[in-house]
Amino acid sequence: MADIEQQAAPNPYSDGPIWNAFGLGRAAYLVVPRRTLQSMPLDWQQKFVALMGEAQATLPAEAFAEYSVQRKEAGRFVADPLRDYRHTGPIKALTTLANVKPPRELRTRLREDV
Repeated sequence: MADIEQQAAPNPYSDGPIWNAFGLGRAAYLVVPRRTLQSMPLDWQQKFVALMGEAQATLPAEAFAEYSVQRKEAGRFVADPLRDYRHTGPIKALTTLANVKPPRELRTRLREDV
């Protein structure tokens, strides 16, 4: 019986929320500018830092290699206005987090589950 339950359980690596969030794209990375993260509410930042600390305590050091990032638009390298996090201040939110709707595909999936 336990074998059947294990087979039916989704694999968090290949069937989990991160896998699904990337969709059908072939992107291997998600790059989030520091200024974007610092623009989020304090409680959100605390949760993010705690989760990253947990990930770094759980996974080996090679899972967190050092990378260099350059911004591209229309296939060309461009200056990155988000790079200047020290002198520009937070990014203004378009809406509050309380008003943000989940992506359409998630809303549809949630309705089907009900």
